[in-house]
Amino acid sequence: MRRFAVFAAASLLGTLAAPAWAAGDCPDGDWFCEPAPPAPEGPPPAPPAPDQRRLPPQRPPAEPPPPAEVPPYPPPPGPPLHDDDMYVEAQVEPQPMHRRRRYREWGLNLHGLIGLMGSDAKMSPDADMNGMGAALRFRPARWFALEAAFEAAWGTDYNGFQRSEQALMMNGMFFVNPRSALQLYALAGLSGGAASLDGTDSSGQRVLRDETYAYFGGQLGVGLEARITRHFALGGDLVGFLRGRRDRGASRNPEFVDPDTGRTTNTSSGAFVRLGATFYW
Repeated sequence: MRRFAVFAAASLLGTLAAPAWAAGDCPDGDWFCEPAPPAPEGPPPAPPAPDQRRLPPQRPPAEPPPPAEVPPYPPPPGPPLHDDDMYVEAQVEPQPMHRRRRYREWGLNLHGLIGLMGSDAKMSPDADMNGMGAALRFRPARWFALEAAFEAAWGTDYNGFQRSEQALMMNGMFFVNPRSALQLYALAGLSGGAASLDGTDSSGQRVLRDETYAYFGGQLGVGLEARITRHFALGGDLVGFLRGRRDRGASRNPEFVDPDTGRTTNTSSGAFVRLGATFYW
């Protein structure tokens, strides 16, 4: 009876333990082990997500330190240099050069001409010559100008004959105070001209044939010019001249004869006034 009870208990335990052996690892060749079912096909399972609670908290990246401020004052001077120390010349930045505008001016002068005939008793009482002229001026500097002038005059000469004259003058003008509104100047130059003489006297009688004279000489003068605006000026000058005849008939037919002494000459002198305006650009 006792043996039957032990056998029954062992059989019950073997029946209960058989599924566990079938599901676990069984040694090869055992008759009581069932083959394990095949593993399902598919992608391998993803690794488990890490536990976020176990990671340390992430800190934001540290900002770079601000740049050091440069003091507004200059640095303190270094130690004094000795004779044996190397001398280094400081580098000075070149300053932009402002080119000075070169002074240059052109002018057109238009003027009237008044002859100064004098009051010699030997001359004709009707002697009077007037005219007009124009001049082109070039001022390469404030204090100096070159002038080319054309003058034309007509009237009665010293001998009482009607005449007309044309002259071309080249002058150098020297301005004493070129930066003032009222400028004083002196002029000097050379001139050449021609005259056409009518041989009829003031009474209408022809006393000699018509003549043509040619002259060469020089002149000196002084004048004033008032600058009204930068491009306009009014002025006038007094010019004295000395000239001589240079035509073929000068030797055989002199221009002036002294009735008292009979002396002759082809040299003449005189003066005239020019009054006008100048347009500058």
